[in-house]
Amino acid sequence: MIKKSFWKGFTLGCIILIATATLVYSKFIVSPDISLNQLEVLDLKGNNIELSEYQGKPLVVNYWATWCAPCLKEFPYFEEVKQRFGDDVNFVMISDETIDKITYFSNSKPYSFNFLKSSKKLSEYGLNEITALPTTYFYDAQGNLIVKHTSNLNVESLAELIKRIK
Repeated sequence: MIKKSFWKGFTLGCIILIATATLVYSKFIVSPDISLNQLEVLDLKGNNIELSEYQGKPLVVNYWATWCAPCLKEFPYFEEVKQRFGDDVNFVMISDETIDKITYFSNSKPYSFNFLKSSKKLSEYGLNEITALPTTYFYDAQGNLIVKHTSNLNVESLAELIKRIK
């Protein structure tokens, strides 16, 4: 009787372990692919923008919010790296907040990147796509997603990731 209970518990434990490992893997390890044509974005005047227009140069897409302290902390690093790479790399900052809020922020800061508004909530781009802010996607010149990075970047790590897409 004890052996039978042991094996039932062991089997149930293995099932739970496999389910948990699968969930963790799909949530944190697998890098979802958001193609540029999936993103529905507007400029700060409310005009639709096709991100495929940025093909031809590597593209850095940063998902952020005005309330996100880590996002705001890394913006000076993005600006420094943008100045270093010049026109060789495009930088786009996307938020799902209101156009007014994004415009107010962009007008009050000295940053030279393109600020865009997502037409839908960032979480609506698919299961596990953008689950934490800041999240930055790095696309090569052909528009292929090469690297996804969640959490803060500094000047050195940002420059290293950009070198991977050049």
